[in-house]
Amino acid sequence: MELRQRTELRHLMAPALRQSLKVLTISSMDLKELIQEELLSNPCLEEGILEEELQPPLPPTNHLKGMVQDDLTDKIIARDVSLQEMLLRQLGMFANSDEELRIGHEIIGNIDENGYLKASLDEVASALSLPIDEIRKVLTLIQQFEPAGVGCQSISECLSIQLAKNNETDPLIFKIAETCLEDIAKKNYSLIARKLKEPLEKIEPLIKKILKLDPKPGRNYSAQVSLRIIPDITVKEKNEALEVIINNEHFPVINISNAYKQMLKKDNLDPAAREFIENKMRAAQELLRSMSKRTSTLRTVVEKLVGIQQDAIREDLSFLKPLTFAELAKELDIHETTVCRTVMNKYIDTPCGIVALKDLFSAKINDGNGQAVSVNYIKKSIKELIEREDKKHPLSDEEIAKLLLERFNLKAARRTVAKYRDEFKIPSTTFRRIR
Repeated sequence: MELRQRTELRHLMAPALRQSLKVLTISSMDLKELIQEELLSNPCLEEGILEEELQPPLPPTNHLKGMVQDDLTDKIIARDVSLQEMLLRQLGMFANSDEELRIGHEIIGNIDENGYLKASLDEVASALSLPIDEIRKVLTLIQQFEPAGVGCQSISECLSIQLAKNNETDPLIFKIAETCLEDIAKKNYSLIARKLKEPLEKIEPLIKKILKLDPKPGRNYSAQVSLRIIPDITVKEKNEALEVIINNEHFPVINISNAYKQMLKKDNLDPAAREFIENKMRAAQELLRSMSKRTSTLRTVVEKLVGIQQDAIREDLSFLKPLTFAELAKELDIHETTVCRTVMNKYIDTPCGIVALKDLFSAKINDGNGQAVSVNYIKKSIKELIEREDKKHPLSDEEIAKLLLERFNLKAARRTVAKYRDEFKIPSTTFRRIR
């Protein structure tokens, strides 16, 4: 037997860092559940009491916390949840590094509404200037997300992943999914049996299982759903300024147990018990640090974001300034993925209503003078043109593009108009015409 020594550079994320990133990424509701789980499983954590709860309550009109608490009842909002949002939520929970998060964003951005990856791995690797093996590793992670079969580049790959998730182990069913889909579509079951040299009675039950799978796993994730949410942040007008309030009031107050602190000071404590308590104490401290870091990071990011977008927050989100994660990260001198994780899965209660925090960022398009204009402004302009059109002679997408340039000096291609019109679920010219 020959022994060889190999030096390998591997990036391993410390458990404490992984915990911190998870806490930063998840929503308030998910964090509340996490805290409750930790209180049940970690004896070194105990639920405490806020200092102000020891005092007689002040009238709500004079107590800012009381005012905020009145608004923090669970709220139900209806909004479109896209496949990309579902995938990004899962990515934030399972990505093990900033690099994986960055790669995952690029991959998910290239997944279409049916759940298929439309860019090649080479194209993604080239866009990020990274080795293709790194891209393939993150794609494999995404392919484990829900809906089953997402992130694939072919129907056979999509169905094979679904079969694996259904705990299928028969190699024959995978072979049918990989090589015989055209014959299945034509119902040439006898031909499949002859090709694979298997009896028809063995082939047919496997084909029935394949027919129950979904070849377009992403198509059911672009519907309007009702979401039960607690806003993570509230923005209120105060003395002609916008005040940012991080909504932590509904979290249980947790402390390190003094009883277990005292136990660790005993010299005669059983070694196994000491090790158990020390591990639980370490986990409790990591959770408290992560929660504190989450609050401070969230405040830093949101205060800068609200400062940039204050006009839109006060009036109408169509007036959002063009702003990307990278631009805000540069303003704050932090990593772009920190902004991404901070914004992910969070909601903000503004004078304009409750919106996803990510919706305060807006891509940009240059107008006729080469000046950057928010995509939200273009979308609003398209919607207004359609609302004011002659319903007997509705505007085509090409005519809308021309009017955007003539009236608003906004340059947008016909396909761009069609894309934004579809986002509003506004039908095409033919279906808008009133006869």
